[in-house]
Amino acid sequence: MGKQIVRRIVLALTAVLAALGMSAGAAAAADLPRQWDRKAVAVNHDPENTFLLRPGQILVGPGDAADAQRVLTEYKPREQRPFGLTLLTTTPKTKDPAREVLDALARVRKATANRPEGPVQVAPNHVFVGESSAINFQGEPRIQGGPGSTVRPAALPAALPQRTSQVADGTGAKIAVLDTGLFDHEWLRDVVRAPGSADTWDANGDGYGDAEAGHGTFIAGLIRQVAPAAEIYAAKVLDSHGVGDDFGVAAAMALLPADTDVINLSLGGYTDRDQPPLAILNAMRQLGGKRAVVAAAGNHGSSRPFWPAAFGPVLGVGAVEGGEGKWARAPYSNSGRWVDATARGSQLQSTFTRAKTLLALGTSPSPLDPTIAFDGWATWDGTSFATPIASAMIARTMSRAGLGTGAEAQLQLTLTAPPTPAPEFPRAVLLDELEGKGEPAS
Repeated sequence: MGKQIVRRIVLALTAVLAALGMSAGAAAAADLPRQWDRKAVAVNHDPENTFLLRPGQILVGPGDAADAQRVLTEYKPREQRPFGLTLLTTTPKTKDPAREVLDALARVRKATANRPEGPVQVAPNHVFVGESSAINFQGEPRIQGGPGSTVRPAALPAALPQRTSQVADGTGAKIAVLDTGLFDHEWLRDVVRAPGSADTWDANGDGYGDAEAGHGTFIAGLIRQVAPAAEIYAAKVLDSHGVGDDFGVAAAMALLPADTDVINLSLGGYTDRDQPPLAILNAMRQLGGKRAVVAAAGNHGSSRPFWPAAFGPVLGVGAVEGGEGKWARAPYSNSGRWVDATARGSQLQSTFTRAKTLLALGTSPSPLDPTIAFDGWATWDGTSFATPIASAMIARTMSRAGLGTGAEAQLQLTLTAPPTPAPEFPRAVLLDELEGKGEPAS
């Protein structure tokens, strides 16, 4: 029965991709998925500068809020100000909210161009998404989708598989997972959860599981397999459709426990003119250099810089397939000189929720759609899942080498790892959590 379900999912995905003629560029310019809140996400449709943003929202750098507000009188500040940032908001007035935001940014920059300290730092509040599925359960491509896969049911093993030879790996290290939150699972009972970090399976009750529901649970399970003794802290920055934003991620980073060693960001997005996202930029500047920040390179088969993975201090992680000396870039993985490391990203299995969902066999829901069930374990693909392997290997290096910070462990790991044997990753090292051995028995 399990094989029949998986075969049905694969056939459905193949049919959808063929019908859509999918490419990275086409996916990025597509309309928003049906389940997304169109009042909360807008697309800048310029084919030379495509990105997602929050309508009616502008980020202002530390110390610049007063000057920005003198120009943008229709915008009001939010009270929360992580790392000195200010989020200004207004109600969009046109059918092109992306253009509204960009025009407002231009007004501020022009009005403050002659300040002695330079123009005001302003930017869109860029939308970030979890980096896994290309197709959701309703048969739609993701707005920033690529040729990855949707999550598939898998048989629950008798015990959590170990992707390491040492059960003490990760002892003393703390990894923060900023993602969709967490579902309850017997193998994740010791995960520390931030307030409000519960995940949601089907937010609108339409019978179709949300595209990124279980994303954080899957990631936590991978970390537990690679660094069994590491402490995991889960915070929610993405909704169950996998949607979050620059400001929200930075706000969560500001609230992390002081002893956090590694921050796992299996999320990201493209930005206005490929500039660093303002909120996370300021978070990185003010957090100091002791923590390792690890982020997904994206699933669009593109070399366009994907943030926050493209930040210099962040370990940007792409996905590879194969092993045993035959590694190759996973077809969906972004690549380029800005990618720092690669790890397995395909056919990975990990913890998941227990729930049922309808599964569209075409490009939209149908009364004939079958139901599939998950029993706490699943198979998934994406740079989202290469990323926690890298995070856990940093924790593993901390405990094995007796290092005091995540940044020290990241440096040692990347200096000692071999280069990725794939030309699309000219500067990336290969992180093989299995250390040349085969897949663990389920």
